[in-house]
Amino acid sequence: MPIYEVTGNAQSRFVQAAALLHLLDPVRGEPTAYGLDQDSNTLAQNRERLLKRKFLDSFALICARKKDGDTVSAACLEEGLPEGTIVRVASNQGVAKSTLFELRELMTILNGVASGEYTASDKESEVLVRIISLDVVRIRSYLKDIRSVGDDVRDIIEGSSSGSAFLQIDYAITFPEWIAHVFTMRDLPSEPTPESLVDHIRWALEARRTYLACLQALFPTALPRWVYAIFKLGRYAIASMAFLHFASEFSTLFNPMLVEPVQAPSTIRLTCSRKEMPLTSVVRRLASGQEVNQYISRLAQVWGVQDPEAYFRDVCTLHLPVHAEMQLLNFYDSNPKRRPSFRFIGVSKKSCFLCQWFLARHPLSFSVSSCHQKLYLNWRPPPAADIAVYRQYKTIVTDLSKAMESVAKQELQNRLGLRRPVPPDSTAGVSVSGLKNFNRASKDMTAVTELATTSGRCVARAAACTIPSFQPIPVVRPSSPDEEEMSWVPHNNFSAGDSFSTTEMVFHVMYVNEALRQDIIAIRDIMDRHSGEPSWAKLVNLLMDDSGVGMRDGDFLMVNDRIRVGNERQLLACLQYLRNESVLNSEVYVYNLSTVSGAAQQKEQSG
Repeated sequence: MPIYEVTGNAQSRFVQAAALLHLLDPVRGEPTAYGLDQDSNTLAQNRERLLKRKFLDSFALICARKKDGDTVSAACLEEGLPEGTIVRVASNQGVAKSTLFELRELMTILNGVASGEYTASDKESEVLVRIISLDVVRIRSYLKDIRSVGDDVRDIIEGSSSGSAFLQIDYAITFPEWIAHVFTMRDLPSEPTPESLVDHIRWALEARRTYLACLQALFPTALPRWVYAIFKLGRYAIASMAFLHFASEFSTLFNPMLVEPVQAPSTIRLTCSRKEMPLTSVVRRLASGQEVNQYISRLAQVWGVQDPEAYFRDVCTLHLPVHAEMQLLNFYDSNPKRRPSFRFIGVSKKSCFLCQWFLARHPLSFSVSSCHQKLYLNWRPPPAADIAVYRQYKTIVTDLSKAMESVAKQELQNRLGLRRPVPPDSTAGVSVSGLKNFNRASKDMTAVTELATTSGRCVARAAACTIPSFQPIPVVRPSSPDEEEMSWVPHNNFSAGDSFSTTEMVFHVMYVNEALRQDIIAIRDIMDRHSGEPSWAKLVNLLMDDSGVGMRDGDFLMVNDRIRVGNERQLLACLQYLRNESVLNSEVYVYNLSTVSGAAQQKEQSG
């Protein structure tokens, strides 16, 4: 059977455009997250969707056994098949046989829980031990970071935790006892057994769930590396909870549930001969005449090189794997009878810019939980066994090349030398909202309830303070690493004494060039019940409904043709701006990279 690859001129153009955009700025926007950290009181009809997402992200996490790109993994859920439900997994360099064996052993336990053979509480420790055993190499690297904590940290804790301001923070009284555990971990052996790590993993879970505000108060500028290592250890406790919740609450999906891999395509090597002039080729598609030499000269200065063409040739010499998300997409293009009804891909780390762009323009409309917005050059579209699928991939790649060239031209003109902050690839993992420890259910759920109630009281106290009603809404470190799912508390609610309430605002949302894709949303329908503020996650959740706008991952909003909104910080700032201008009703258009680049090209042609 022939295999069709995007090669030749289409591949060269794509690689050249991607390489230029990467060198201009590898970060293509702010990291995004789509609703995984919804409130634990999610409506019943969304409970299954929420747990499926947590399950798949957690399953992909444990498939990625090392901290390298080779084991980055993705997972999908195929329901309603004669043989049962399939968890389809893919890794950048393929799923190892040993990994597949251990995943299937773990699934046997979950099938037993779903059938009633075991209770979730009976198997909670065993599930966690198996997860630790799978990822023990990766976990040991986090333990190494935690062991680096020095005695100076003990001094910081002792000096700050007794202060009156610190004691006002929720759980500040129990924080010293909890954090003291970190110093005992310095004495762990270099290769601890999975069984010996269970209590340490459960301890780490509380870092985000209970003591995040305390840690942020101790380290107000930036959390140290060892704190993020604790967050990442806690992911494995959350994964075990997500698995057991899913098996217990939606047991009919485990009829049985099986694990099957996708075979990864081989990595290919792309080289440029010394005769090739890739930089000149791509710049000529962006400019003409003397501008070409001027741009190349300016790029040489920015890159600090004497021979920019040789430098660019080296950048275009690449090893090109097919990322795990793309492998799954290709599998379902090749096997349409197995396409999931739930079009979500769980990922072990945030998806890259190119994967998100490709997924957003693919007709199957798969989504992921988050994207770090970094443009990786070691990427290629999947090969196809069907000529129609190949043509579809080639069209998407060609459109992406044109879009990247359009953005590169704008940045050559307006942003040359400027760069965005570089976000981390990994995350602190699936949130714990909506989950509980089965063997400590009443205690843990009480703690979560108290935390939510206390947070609500904090917001109410803040609203009563004498703060000017139009003060901009502050957000705690919006670009800090691993903070997609970390909570923040606004300094003030919208005052009832203002000329109008934010809940009176209405967004008329439309998709560019598609009049039938629209919705009208009252801001009161996206208010968070605990913080009292509008929720970006709830807005996105409404807009992703295919019966309305059908917003996709990677899209952003343009409010009244002038305010771009793509995350919670921008939404809150936009609403504050509209209130300052006394604007109640707003027209909102949904854009993506392709519509923006298309509009820019039309503007150039009309000019």
